[in-house]
Amino acid sequence: MLEEEIPFCVDTLRFFAGSARHLEGRAAAEYVGGRTSWIRREPVGVCVGITPWNYPLMMAVWKIGPALAAGNTVVLKPAETTPTTTVMLAEIAAEVLPAGVVNTVVGDRDTGRALVEHPAARLVSVTGSTRAGTQVARTASDDLKLLHLELGGNAPVLVFDDVDLAETASGVVAGAYLNAGQDCTAATRVIVHERVHDAFVAELSAQAATLVTGKPSTEAGDFGPLNNADQFARVTGLLERLPEHAVVETGGHRVGAAGFFLAPTVVSGLRAEDEIVREEIFGPVVTVQRFADEDEAVALANGVDQGLASSVWTADHARALRVSADLDFGAVWINGHGELTSEMPHGGFKHSGYGKDLSAYSLEDYTRVKHVMSSLG
Repeated sequence: MLEEEIPFCVDTLRFFAGSARHLEGRAAAEYVGGRTSWIRREPVGVCVGITPWNYPLMMAVWKIGPALAAGNTVVLKPAETTPTTTVMLAEIAAEVLPAGVVNTVVGDRDTGRALVEHPAARLVSVTGSTRAGTQVARTASDDLKLLHLELGGNAPVLVFDDVDLAETASGVVAGAYLNAGQDCTAATRVIVHERVHDAFVAELSAQAATLVTGKPSTEAGDFGPLNNADQFARVTGLLERLPEHAVVETGGHRVGAAGFFLAPTVVSGLRAEDEIVREEIFGPVVTVQRFADEDEAVALANGVDQGLASSVWTADHARALRVSADLDFGAVWINGHGELTSEMPHGGFKHSGYGKDLSAYSLEDYTRVKHVMSSLG
């Protein structure tokens, strides 16, 4: 956290602190005789932020940054298994901000539901599963609250036959197993050209097998456990229900007798209709499919309900541009996977939700637009 998460959190807060000073709007002009019109961007009011357990501090920062920059107040509700860093953030904020600007309420799903239902809340921002986002949307619709939803991902990784296999496998491993794969942008669905499929699967599996599953406090560990018993059961259940045509190339088993540790896993031989391909895994598991041409690669990538993030690996720049335009995902990386920056938006399409985190686009999401017309007489 000290090396990877906190520096990015600081950078995000600094970005939004600066962005608060230059909200943009259309130029004032005379569209009706004797009248001048202009636009005001105003805060929406009280914003409820519901954050997940995979990156509790970072997700809290992503919500308070644009909300405060736009002039709103915030009520944060962290996941019940990871409230500590959010409470610490609120304590720090209380030392420098007026009372009531940043608030934290801890509790379970019923607590979150009560916040969403509360009439004071005018915007609800949720980072979580598609199921959770759908439930929040239903509840918020009763009061016509604004919604900002960053939901499940199931990221495809398109590997063409002109790449350096070892280098590409290294990049995919880095994007797949970070935080034990508990990342909405994790490089989960590898889709490989048939000419290099077998060689790439072998390289990917060999590199994945070198990773060490261990306690987060152990320097030797590359990633830690799954967050809770339910998530462990969900991921292992997907592995237990694999179809007969699936091949576990490496991993697929528990590590140790206690805890929720799972070995880094690669599963090949899969088809588009398989459960483990269509569902977001959210664990240290990579699936592999093969494709014959560019059109099939794009079809396989887009053939799921989620649309958050994706990547294309190729030495052909024209192909990279074509495929990035055809992919139905809110983020596309070319010859990389998972890098984020405060200046660029992060958010998805389809069942991955709507609205953007980070960037000036996020700031706009936390404002409302008012037209003011004044007589010139």
